[in-house]
Amino acid sequence: MKEAIAVIGEGITEYYYFNSVKDENRQLNLKPSYPKHSSSLKDLEKEIVKAIDMEYSLIFCVVDMDNKKGGKERQSYENLKRRFQGTHNVKRTGYKYEIRFIETERCTELFFLFYFAYTSKSYGNQTELLNELNKNCTYDKSEKFFRSHALHQYFQQNGGDFMQALRNAAKSMKEKEETGRDYTYSQMAQLFEALGIKTN
Repeated sequence: MKEAIAVIGEGITEYYYFNSVKDENRQLNLKPSYPKHSSSLKDLEKEIVKAIDMEYSLIFCVVDMDNKKGGKERQSYENLKRRFQGTHNVKRTGYKYEIRFIETERCTELFFLFYFAYTSKSYGNQTELLNELNKNCTYDKSEKFFRSHALHQYFQQNGGDFMQALRNAAKSMKEKEETGRDYTYSQMAQLFEALGIKTN
């Protein structure tokens, strides 16, 4: 059994981001991955099953909530969470693993914005959020950009602060719980805390 952590993103953004985090934190035994063909929930499920087959002890699924607000997509996502989230034991082999879903609304780029500033503003769409991020640093949601910019280091080189991002993410979740709002929040601080990186 691997004493290692698998981080599965819905797409390439999370893949490249966690690779950049791993480059700076060599002690983190992370295996970033993402569905190779599309960002559908079925493809996400295939990556989860693959991580289970490889016997990772902790599996994070990093998901964007902007397209899971309601309807069939929301129902399919909740079904996926019910099936996989939590701690599981395989009695035959003694393999024990835990799966956690890490949600951000609208998308992972909110956590990137948290490197620079806190916001609880409601964004009507992803483009509005990306425009806000671009006020702090040039950012292009494309594989070409990700290949030429180590995201975690790039944000810090442009005045962002990782610890601030963690504190802002934690603050967003606290406010979400206190106010019941269903927008502009990120559970990313919970992921990094599980990796041993504290918010304070």
